Amino acid sequence: MKKTILRAVLSAWVLFGISLAGSLNSSDLSGGPRPDETFRTLTGELRKGDDVELFLLELMKTSHIPTLSVAVVQDDRTVFGRILGVVDRKTGKPADSRTVLRAASLSKPVFSYLVMRLADEGLLALDQPLADFIDPPFTSYREYASLKDDARFRELTAAILLTHSAGFPNWRRPRWIGPLTFHFDPGKDFSYSGEGYYLLQFLLEKKTGRDLNALAKEKIFDPLGMGRSSFLWEDRFDGDFAVDLDAGLGRLIRRTRTQANSAASLLTNASDYAQFMLAALSGRGLKPETAAAWRTPRLRVTGKVLHDRNKPDTTLNEDIQLSWTPGWGRFRSPAGEALFHVGMEEGCENYAVLFPEKKTGIVIQSVSDLSVRISPSIVKQVIGDVYSPFTWMRY
Repeated sequence: MKKTILRAVLSAWVLFGISLAGSLNSSDLSGGPRPDETFRTLTGELRKGDDVELFLLELMKTSHIPTLSVAVVQDDRTVFGRILGVVDRKTGKPADSRTVLRAASLSKPVFSYLVMRLADEGLLALDQPLADFIDPPFTSYREYASLKDDARFRELTAAILLTHSAGFPNWRRPRWIGPLTFHFDPGKDFSYSGEGYYLLQFLLEKKTGRDLNALAKEKIFDPLGMGRSSFLWEDRFDGDFAVDLDAGLGRLIRRTRTQANSAASLLTNASDYAQFMLAALSGRGLKPETAAAWRTPRLRVTGKVLHDRNKPDTTLNEDIQLSWTPGWGRFRSPAGEALFHVGMEEGCENYAVLFPEKKTGIVIQSVSDLSVRISPSIVKQVIGDVYSPFTWMRY
């Protein structure tokens, strides 16, 4: 009874902070009756779903978060899932199991899984040079013509592009049409790059004659039951897209509606993403050797911060052996080796981390102001993760 009253009070507090005309919703992500959820943290402590929900509601109140979607996977199933808040601040429409949010860079592990699926089908190999992967070569196209006189483009492979070691910037300037150049020899260093992922998308689309979203639907979304996920805007999302348009995100959102981007455009929710994480933990859909290659680090990361390779510090993350696989960040911890990815851009904060030895993972999606960082406190409270390298990610 006390918890019911407290939940009602917290809901009212969050509601007041979001919109006087709106209403806060607390929904099980499956859309069905909420099970009696109990799961364990990485250190074996028990967590009850209702207690976790109360914590999340309080965090939303204090951090002024209008929408929050969280799911925990453990022992081959989703053991906790909530979507809290509203789809839109102005109307106060409650978020529910149909609500989708921007995944931002949480798109990248999903795309890398697609690459692994296609590798299993023989379309490409991770270490295959990509210079002549398509005919004519990709440097014949306007988007990549600036690379044709630099012989280093012949060193590019899928593994290099997926591990952010191509030597590309994150995004060229001007975006999409500016010249793309190498900052260092491919495979020699880590420099976070959406351009590398987009180049691999470009190559796969040309090779198969199919767009990214069609490939992802066939190879990922349908097989894994991710019914509310897409790399491209779809009309069925009308009225169910949680985004703070008051933050001046119109241009960004319009691009999401018209251009699929393997590095950033995924629309999904924590329930769907949890299905993907379960596949990542089990290797579902992949040959055992491919699943192992997907999780195996290829490159040590020595930079002091994620987006600035000019600040090297080879000792900062030495104790956790921070590295990158073809699709995931990876670090060592007392709970075993972990796979992680961050997904932050203006108006949203997302984070996912998996601990394979504990068969445990969590995904967080939110509509939020980037001046607020909620992921560290959520993963600590919910699954007992005090190991994720949030300082390196500039949290």
